[in-house]
Amino acid sequence: MKTTFIAGFLFLNLSSAQHTGNQLYANPDGNSGYAEVIHNAYAEKITDNGAQLIYRMNILDNIKADSYVVTLGLNQEATSPKECNAKINKRIDGFKSALKKWGIDDDDIAVDFISQTKIYDFKAAVNGAQTSFEEQEKGFEIKKNIIIRLHKMTLFDELVESASEFDIYNIAKVDYFCKDQQKVYDSMLSEANKILEIRKTASNKDINNPDLYGKPKISINFYSIQPANQYKKYTAYESADVVFKSDYYSDKSYVKQEERKSNTFYYDGRQPDLYDSVLNADTPMVGLQYVMEVVVTYTKY
Repeated sequence: MKTTFIAGFLFLNLSSAQHTGNQLYANPDGNSGYAEVIHNAYAEKITDNGAQLIYRMNILDNIKADSYVVTLGLNQEATSPKECNAKINKRIDGFKSALKKWGIDDDDIAVDFISQTKIYDFKAAVNGAQTSFEEQEKGFEIKKNIIIRLHKMTLFDELVESASEFDIYNIAKVDYFCKDQQKVYDSMLSEANKILEIRKTASNKDINNPDLYGKPKISINFYSIQPANQYKKYTAYESADVVFKSDYYSDKSYVKQEERKSNTFYYDGRQPDLYDSVLNADTPMVGLQYVMEVVVTYTKY
């Protein structure tokens, strides 16, 4: 069996935060709703079935993002589309001007037109003891998103505070980006090679004739996971029990109103015990997590 050093090409399978945005409310579990990418963490690390010899390595890396893209949503109502568009554009232009004092210029901002819809309401008409409701057109609503690129997450609080001055409160989502993914790939691949050499050394003594195996086939799967896909939610409280008693002959009714319980979200990234090696394992930051799965297969001649 010949010595092999894995030299792969960059293959990305990007799945789409300390800062995550309101996308956490997309479903009851508290995550963004994207399908989670799961590798087979419990597959055998070394498999020898007589015809093939297979090595599997799984690496995890925690990477600080180089830039962030924040999506803010806003809407505007008015009696006509022209008035509606003028009002929402005035808010957007004011917000963009405010961002310039932090070095966020027009190249870092984009506006996405989402929708224009009619708004309807009901008008009540009373005729004696009868009240009727007629649906009528009330006006129009326009929705737009402002998409902003940040190179420093320290500006996030200022962005949120400034947005509120223009009645922009909906932080839809935050995406994280790494500038040099090739560097991340190379570092993880180097780690996978170290583990491969250790396993080959450990397993060679159990192989009857290593020279019977030809050149290996190598499979590399490499992908990143956005932080928002890994947040979880819980509500911590204890509530008293209330027993309701009703009287069939009484006209009294009871309404139970509970206090609002706040949801707690927390970051729960990939667990390190599912991987052969974890790079930057003890970092406290919330960032991108990269996963590399390497399979090296030797086949007998």
